[in-house]
Amino acid sequence: MKPVKLPAFEHFLHEMIPLAKAMGVGVDLSDENALVLRAPKEQNKNSLNTAFGGSLVSLATLAGYGVVWELMRSEKPAVANGAGDRPQWHIVVKESKAAYRRPVIGDLIAICERPAQAAIAEFKDALHRYGKAKLKVRARVVEGGQTAVDFQAAYVVSK
Repeated sequence: MKPVKLPAFEHFLHEMIPLAKAMGVGVDLSDENALVLRAPKEQNKNSLNTAFGGSLVSLATLAGYGVVWELMRSEKPAVANGAGDRPQWHIVVKESKAAYRRPVIGDLIAICERPAQAAIAEFKDALHRYGKAKLKVRARVVEGGQTAVDFQAAYVVSK
């Protein structure tokens, strides 16, 4: 599968999550392995002229959210409240943990790896069975090929 831009997710971020727009978050690429988000340093720097820690964890959180969002685009729940064929899934972060390894000097880049197929199958089974499910993801903020932030989160999806 060739990596492609995902303007739909980027548009969603800017319209529905104001922080993402303020941070200048953009989708670099999405393929079968990962989703990559980028944000310019200039809009996300701290007083030391490195990336602000809150921006780093926010970008990683959004990357994880994006992986779940993309997964849910193919799921069609029962339509409710006259919403036509628009999916009615709700995605929220249940818990997260970040470990800061090194400062980021340049633009912020977050890579969220897609969960294993077995984890996705288990997640979808629970979602269809109970109308609610949890999916764990891992993301990294990287610079120069090195991990600056390790991030783990659990996202809950419900109708």
